[in-house]
Amino acid sequence: MGESVPTDDGTGVVKPEQVLLEELRARKLAVLSDHRRVPPPMAGLCRNADFLVHEATLRMEDGVDKIKIRGHNTAENAGMFGGDMGCEVVALNHFVSAAVSEDAIETLLAEARRGNRNRSQIISSYDFME
Repeated sequence: MGESVPTDDGTGVVKPEQVLLEELRARKLAVLSDHRRVPPPMAGLCRNADFLVHEATLRMEDGVDKIKIRGHNTAENAGMFGGDMGCEVVALNHFVSAAVSEDAIETLLAEARRGNRNRSQIISSYDFME
């Protein structure tokens, strides 16, 4: 990439490797929050994301009825979705206030990893809840 050019005073040559940085590959970021279902067109936009931010408001133990009523998603579903979409990293966020303890976050991470089946790196994000 690039070509050598003479210096302004004509006494030398500037080569591309002297002035160009290594070309970086583009990264894909997807963010899903406050949802229970992901419409197929939106899921398609998430496919092969390098980094997916996905809400993990509820736990599986909250039960299907609560999940449907609240319009939020579970950590396990977040992990499963990230794996199904081929995402490299899934960052859980949008935790309920009861889930901001270290133990509760570890439980959510375990649920997400179970749903993901080791297809993505699963991490938690800090969403400023206190």
